[in-house]
Amino acid sequence: MSGLETIKIIVDAEKEASRMLEEAQRKATEIRKQIDITIENKRSEALSSAKQKASEITERAENEGKSEAEKFERESSGKLHELVTNASSKKESAVKKLVELVLS
Repeated sequence: MSGLETIKIIVDAEKEASRMLEEAQRKATEIRKQIDITIENKRSEALSSAKQKASEITERAENEGKSEAEKFERESSGKLHELVTNASSKKESAVKKLVELVLS
């Protein structure tokens, strides 16, 4: 093998290595772009899921709060009615006793 043939082989090998390096860099760039897209998609999915869960939790809490308020209102209304009834019966009893005292 002559010196020129050796140089030609080396030059060809360097060209092939350079081409392989460029191809590897191109593929690495494509992979990085795809990873960025995948990360953004996963991030969007996670945010969407979190918003949905937050909305569900808020709605459930609101419904539970309304139910609790309605229950409290019913109980309060019942107690108020009971107090008014008791007060009326005590008032009637007191009025009867007063009338009896005044008339006797």
